[in-house]
Amino acid sequence: MAAPTNTQSPPRWWASIWFKLGLSLVLLAVLLYKTDLSELGRAVAKANRWWVIAALAGYIVSQFVSSVRWTMLARALGFREPFGHFFGLYFTGMYMNLFAPSTVAGDIGRALFLGGQKRKALAFTTVIADRGLGFVVLSWIGAIAIFTQPGYRLPAPLYYGAWTIPPGTLLAWLFGPRLVARLLPPGNRWRTLLEHDLAPYWRDYRLLIETSLVAVVFHTIQVLTQVFLAWALKMKTEVWFFFIFVPVVNILGMLPISFSGIGIREFFYLFFLHKIGVARHTAVALGLLSSVVVLITGLTGGLVFLLWKVPAPSAEVSAPAEGAAAAPDSEPARAIAQNFD
Repeated sequence: MAAPTNTQSPPRWWASIWFKLGLSLVLLAVLLYKTDLSELGRAVAKANRWWVIAALAGYIVSQFVSSVRWTMLARALGFREPFGHFFGLYFTGMYMNLFAPSTVAGDIGRALFLGGQKRKALAFTTVIADRGLGFVVLSWIGAIAIFTQPGYRLPAPLYYGAWTIPPGTLLAWLFGPRLVARLLPPGNRWRTLLEHDLAPYWRDYRLLIETSLVAVVFHTIQVLTQVFLAWALKMKTEVWFFFIFVPVVNILGMLPISFSGIGIREFFYLFFLHKIGVARHTAVALGLLSSVVVLITGLTGGLVFLLWKVPAPSAEVSAPAEGAAAAPDSEPARAIAQNFD
């Protein structure tokens, strides 16, 4: 008898939590090594605590807005739980992210709690759509800021990306699934997923417009939280410049190569702010305060985790919007969910 074949792919060293944590620590060490620590300490110590508190409150509010967006996307696929259910799952996911090198742990957690055993895979698609829509809107905000503020000397790749990424992602979102579906034979399970299960995500234009507007509010609040932190440090920087570099840094922070974006965030804050004359220690201080705000916000999710009782998901899924007949847990959707394991 032939020996069973091991079909599992070997672990990727760059995907391990230790590599990501190590990269964050190395980046921070390099930044701090080249920074005047006494100046950095004085900048943080003299930061206006009220603006820091305002930034923290704004960041928490932005996460509430994000939970609203996810609720809208999930209900389009037939999930009819009350908003409190989605709110609790979202903030619990934020808390879970403190124990993982990226947002993957929180995404898996809220999808599993939302879907239960019968709707797990379909719930994963709502999380993927939530992340995808956020990326599209964030790239548009950054691109518009770059086009409307030509006075700043920015790296050429940012201009190329501003011209290509937003329209490319929009076209891919609206027409990519239809094109893929037409290339597949009738009755193919992936074609069924695209044409029926996930149809509201590109056919329901009202849903797309409304969720995109919510995403604009979410990202605008997040940018303003960084403005508040800059004011806390008494930085004299134009507010509109934050709408250029904060979206870029947030997009880079989505890459699963560091621990919660720590190190990446501080490095690129220094890169962009140094171009407009901000002192090195002040730019690094802004990045560090931003990371602290992110971590404390995750801890607020821990309060929700402790105080909120996760209700059992309902047994059935209602028909999604626009009359699309979604199966509770289709085979293609299940294959997508397995990629998270």
